[in-house]
Amino acid sequence: MLANRRVVLIAPPTPAWSATVGALQAQCAQVTFDVVTPSVTPAELGARLQHDESEGVVAVVDLCADPVRGMNTVAACRHVAPLVPVVVVAANPSQELARRIRLSGVFYLALDPPDADEMRNALESAFGCVARRRSRSSACRARQRVLLIDDDKDFLASTTALLENEGYCVSTATTGKEGLARMTEDVPDLIVLDIIMENDWAGYEVNQRVKFASGFECIRHVPILMVSSVPVDPATRFSRAGEVDMITPDAYLTKPLDIPAFLARIHALLGQNEPEVTS
Repeated sequence: MLANRRVVLIAPPTPAWSATVGALQAQCAQVTFDVVTPSVTPAELGARLQHDESEGVVAVVDLCADPVRGMNTVAACRHVAPLVPVVVVAANPSQELARRIRLSGVFYLALDPPDADEMRNALESAFGCVARRRSRSSACRARQRVLLIDDDKDFLASTTALLENEGYCVSTATTGKEGLARMTEDVPDLIVLDIIMENDWAGYEVNQRVKFASGFECIRHVPILMVSSVPVDPATRFSRAGEVDMITPDAYLTKPLDIPAFLARIHALLGQNEPEVTS
């Protein structure tokens, strides 16, 4: 359980938000609200989103007055605090804006005007995800977790050994279906995903579900590194498809692996400093 729960609300000081916050505080006495204006800088935002092990934090970003600035704020939240769930409020978003919101990895999209009951449910769900992530009991808890999803057992064995030698905690799955089940039981910090497994599209289906499907909100923030023998990435392979973004991972590499490039990409996706390359 989280001893403290805090909502960082980035929104203009409007009567509608004052009423919504008042209603939420009346219904959720254990939640405190930290209200900041949309002019907050990334550095200030990072300070606001900092938290310790006993505290859960959720960000709420209002896009209504200025969608461009609002999306910049969402991007800043995802950059300075990638594990903090982000709830977005938008007024009748266009198809393009809705697409950008989905691709940004937000936890929940609510429509303006914000309804107190809907916001309460979204916040409770977000705090639940934070609590489950904190309470995972594992010998690997102090290390970052990588989930490998690939039907090639030799690849799984060699890559597991490589990553464990680098200090990561590694779990594996041999099908997309098994991988989806495993990641919902114990949310990883990174997913390394093959494409062709139980069918030719399994990896694309996993990417789509993680990034967009209902029920995977707690995993939206997890970066996906797709590694496959398919010589081109999805964005190139399906460049004319209207929804190619839905099957495009955060990064793409081809087999056989270039080990230094593979490790460097993992470091980058996890926000770590890249190891020095010595000659």
